[in-house]
Amino acid sequence: MSDAEIKHDKDARRYSVVIEGTEAYLTYERPTPDRIHVTHTIVPDAIGGRGLGKRLVTRAMEDAIAAGDKVSSSCWYASGLIEKTPEWSAQLA
Repeated sequence: MSDAEIKHDKDARRYSVVIEGTEAYLTYERPTPDRIHVTHTIVPDAIGGRGLGKRLVTRAMEDAIAAGDKVSSSCWYASGLIEKTPEWSAQLA
C-alpha cells in the first residue's frame, strides 16, 4: 500500500490521492451542514489493487466522525465498507 498523502478539498467536496501521476478520488455532497453523502469512489485500473479506495473511504469516515457528521452513500463501494465496519455504520443517516 502506498503512503501517498490523501488531500481533502472541502470546496470541491473531494478527497484525492495521486500515485504515479494517476489520481484516485472520493466525492461527496453536503445535503445538510451535519451530513455528508458519498457519491463516488474512483480508483483507475492503473493504480488499482493497492487499497486506495479503502484509504479514501477511511479518511472520509474519520473526518465525518471527528466532526460529528452523519453519513449516507450512493456509492456501492463506500456503502459496503461503511456497513461492514461497526464504528462507521453507527454514523449512517
